[in-house]
Amino acid sequence: MADYIYTMETRLSPDQQRAVNLVQDVSRAVGMNLYLTGGAIRDIITGFPIRDLDFTVQGNALKLQKELERAGVEIEGADDDLKSLSLSFAGSVRAEIAMARAETYEKPGKPPVTAPATINEDLRRRDF
Repeated sequence: MADYIYTMETRLSPDQQRAVNLVQDVSRAVGMNLYLTGGAIRDIITGFPIRDLDFTVQGNALKLQKELERAGVEIEGADDDLKSLSLSFAGSVRAEIAMARAETYEKPGKPPVTAPATINEDLRRRDF
């Protein structure tokens, strides 16, 4: 097993691991690539408690909503613009699944214009 997989699996709580597995199964069933991103990765690496899970998919994350609901996941919110879902799992596990996106800024101080992107493009816009 790769070191990063071992590190992730030993740092996630059992409830978090079940949530990761469920989201992985649902995204695989609809043919989407799924990536664990955001603060969870930072927390895994630094040793801090993992507070929530952030996932990125290449494609429209909203397409996962019905399958997640069938699996018993509570959908707390959906953002049509960013194509993202806010989720609540058993054991008080919170997560977000978002579409991989690129952001461009027309002017300083204005909100970004977003567009679907690859995971590499999405990761380039992040601070960590």
